[in-house]
Amino acid sequence: MTLSPEQNPVQIYPEDLLNQEDADRQWRIAHTKSRREKALANFLLQNNIAYYSPMLKTRQPNKKRVRYSFKPVFSGYIFFKATLQERYTALRSNQIANVIDVRNEYKLRQELMQIQKAISLDAPLYPYEYLEEGQEVIVKKGPFKGIQGIVVKKKGNYRLLLKVSSIFQSIAMDIDADNVEPLEGFR
Repeated sequence: MTLSPEQNPVQIYPEDLLNQEDADRQWRIAHTKSRREKALANFLLQNNIAYYSPMLKTRQPNKKRVRYSFKPVFSGYIFFKATLQERYTALRSNQIANVIDVRNEYKLRQELMQIQKAISLDAPLYPYEYLEEGQEVIVKKGPFKGIQGIVVKKKGNYRLLLKVSSIFQSIAMDIDADNVEPLEGFR
């Protein structure tokens, strides 16, 4: 369901969350049920639980008028900082499939600060599939759709290695990152 911009939850609560030091609360990541990020953010806000749910303003296709909506940067995930009791309260929201406890809170905070800064600059940003070198992928669109290969190099574009194991030979091709996705079950 698309909400009007006024109905969207705030992206970060409290506003200085990423700059706070709080020994009583631990960073956690809520893996939400499908398309429940905004509902969970509203629940956390109503229950005074600190969270960060980065969203991008995207234009909705409409011929009659210009419409925008806010979509989660990381579909299916909300970052929140909570005590054990607040974690339990968040789980009672019925919006969460799983809670991931963060091992390196400092690193997560630094990464989230970078995300927040990039979003605040109002520059064009796009969600991007996280791929690692050596990971098996499949081309999902374009003229090479259906081709499977291994990511061997990233330089602006991905370089995809296509191999013939029986003769120990391979070729490589450059492909746009938007055109590939990880093969299921590889993660």
